[in-house]
Amino acid sequence: MTAFARLVRGHFSYAYALALRLVCNESEAEEVAQEAFVRVWKSLSRFDPNTRFTTWLYRIVTNLSLDTIRSRKRRPIAASLPPEDSLTEGPGGMENPESLTSSRDMVRLIERLAGALPETQRVVFTLRDIQDLSIEEVCECTGLSSGSVRSNLHYARKRLREHLEKEYDVKRRGR
Repeated sequence: MTAFARLVRGHFSYAYALALRLVCNESEAEEVAQEAFVRVWKSLSRFDPNTRFTTWLYRIVTNLSLDTIRSRKRRPIAASLPPEDSLTEGPGGMENPESLTSSRDMVRLIERLAGALPETQRVVFTLRDIQDLSIEEVCECTGLSSGSVRSNLHYARKRLREHLEKEYDVKRRGR
C-alpha cells in the first residue's frame, strides 16, 4: 500500500494533466485520473515490467478520457473548454496573439485550439506534441498503427496551423 501511494503521488499530476488536455474539463479530468489509478490497482498483476509504467498509465488515462468524451458527445465543446484565465479575448472569443506575452500563453492557445480537433487527432497531437511521447509510445497508448499516428498528427498540425494563419494572421517561419 505504501509503494502504491508513492506511485500515485509521483504520477497523479501527469495523469491529471493529460486527462485535462484531452477532456478539457477540470472535474472530469480529476475523475479520469482517479479512475485510472483505481484501474492500475486492479490490474497491477497484469503489468508487464518490460514496458514503462508511464506508457501503461497514459494508455489507461487516454482510454478513460476517450470514454468520457464519447459519453458527452451531445454537449457542445465550447461549454467544456477551460476558462481563459488572464488571457485577452480577441475576435471570436479566442486569445489575441498580440497579447500573448509568453510562450506559456501560446501553449494555452494551442491547447485550446487542440480541444476543437477531431477526437483521434486531438489525442495523437496531445500525446506527441504536448506530452512529448515518441511515435512508438503514442502507438502503444492509442492502439493505432505508426502510419495512422503520423497521419493524424499531420492533419492535426495542419488544422492548427491553418486556424492560426486564418484567424490570427500567424505565419509559419520561413515563409
